[in-house]
Amino acid sequence: MGHPNPNPNPNPIVPIATGRRLIALWFPYWAGETTKIPHDKTQSFALIDHYKNAQRLVGLTPLAAQMGLSLGLSLADARALLPDLQTAMAEPMEAAARLQKCAYWLQRYTPWVGHNPSSDGQTGLADYGLLLDVSGCAHLFGGERALLADMQARFLNRGITAHAAMAGTVGAAWGLARFGVSAKTDPQARRQIIVPEGQEAEAVLPLPPAALRLSGGHIDLCQRLGLDTIGDLAGFARRELTRRFGPSPVLRLEQALGQAGESLNPCLPPPRFFVRHNLPHGVTQMEALAQLIGDLCARLATQLETSGHGAQRLDLSLTRSDNAVLALSLPLAHPSADGGHMARLFEERLSRLSRGVDAGYGIEHLALAASRTAPISGPQETMGAFEDAPNKTRGKRRAAPIAALGNLYDRLVSRLGAQVVVRPVPHASYIPERAVKLVPVLKADAADKKDPQSLSANLPDPATRPLFMLCAPEPIEVIAEIPEGAPYRFRWRRVLHEVSAAYGPERISPEWWAGLTGETPKHHNRQTRDYYRLEDTQGHRFWIYRDGLYSRETTRPRWFMHGVFP
Repeated sequence: MGHPNPNPNPNPIVPIATGRRLIALWFPYWAGETTKIPHDKTQSFALIDHYKNAQRLVGLTPLAAQMGLSLGLSLADARALLPDLQTAMAEPMEAAARLQKCAYWLQRYTPWVGHNPSSDGQTGLADYGLLLDVSGCAHLFGGERALLADMQARFLNRGITAHAAMAGTVGAAWGLARFGVSAKTDPQARRQIIVPEGQEAEAVLPLPPAALRLSGGHIDLCQRLGLDTIGDLAGFARRELTRRFGPSPVLRLEQALGQAGESLNPCLPPPRFFVRHNLPHGVTQMEALAQLIGDLCARLATQLETSGHGAQRLDLSLTRSDNAVLALSLPLAHPSADGGHMARLFEERLSRLSRGVDAGYGIEHLALAASRTAPISGPQETMGAFEDAPNKTRGKRRAAPIAALGNLYDRLVSRLGAQVVVRPVPHASYIPERAVKLVPVLKADAADKKDPQSLSANLPDPATRPLFMLCAPEPIEVIAEIPEGAPYRFRWRRVLHEVSAAYGPERISPEWWAGLTGETPKHHNRQTRDYYRLEDTQGHRFWIYRDGLYSRETTRPRWFMHGVFP
């Protein structure tokens, strides 16, 4: 049949650079090459399973494929072609588990490894492949070609056949890995294909329509119409293509050419601490839901306490009867293995949701995971681990002060918000009002661990800093013998103080590098400060400073009160 479109190219293909670099891996003999079933590797071997009312081949070895066997062939036809064929029942669950393990291993190249997207036509036969987003990772291995060569060499050493294609779109990489070059023409070239950025159109247009992940009906229609390549299909106007084939082929074509986006879902390892609960009937009452969540928290706390870990973040997912998932994340200020505390936090959070919990026709599945944990150790107890005071309940174990403080932080954050509950942490700055900054308690531990040695090295002697520092320095009137010397009398808040002893000066220069780093200091001046510790005749001690160097930065330096010693 001739080409039905009188104008073969009404819409010229414009290459679009996506800025992404993706690798599609295809393992055509994964089930046969990775099986643990003993067999003679010098002979043809195939895995069989019941499919379409017959026993068919669902896994092959390369030697069996060379003898003319193919996936989906019935066992009777395979025996007719190869009477001495070795067979065994397939284990699809184990093959899928081995592929998942391979995905975790491939994270040595990139943290973003996902399952290969399947085609629209579900044939019923497993298609084993993986997809890697290596954007910005290739230079770590010497370039894109060196990365693919290292990857395939490792598979070859394990006796696994892997075809790889690198492109800027998921669709292009998927199609090129399976249909890039004919194995009969150049079997080695098919195993590694690299498409330069922005040239996906030139690479995929010569491929057959099946490379677009089309359904079986669409592929048959293309064959009847004489559309042998993707270029023939792309020759249609989008409106005509949608009217004849539907929206799916148009979407797949645009995804392959980079004209439509496509996401990649990474394979994440299951959390180490995870509990779930399946219900025979959906639950809609909040009281029953809170009780179920409390049970999950108790079970999770048992796992955490047994391993000596505490949860720093909890992820709760509630699956409704219509498969809609309600997710809730709960960060904790300190690692906790207290199930009751976790349950109270979830109860408070759920009760404060603005729209409530839309349970629909009922919650049928609950899952709770500690996605972030940290090691914890139990508090050191004294010989008398239990309270003996008459006004205390005998047998009640004392709570660890740090754990109790963390529980308080979590309750306050749940009620007031994460950005409201803060605590001071050291900051690398010599400016007194900038030496400490307020950080939300949920991020304070990370700020403390960022560079503890440099922060502790920059901290001044506590004896030289007042316990009470004013929110903002207050101007004072000072009388000094010489402009550069310490005052012997000053007036603050209308009270005159006679100075009996003075210590200093401690000179603190402005941070000249703040402008270079783009940071704008928020203190009220940018001049050199000379700090003095003063003691008046009444025994009161103050911390004041002179703003600006006399005759170099100013002719009339000003004095400010910055803090009071106890």
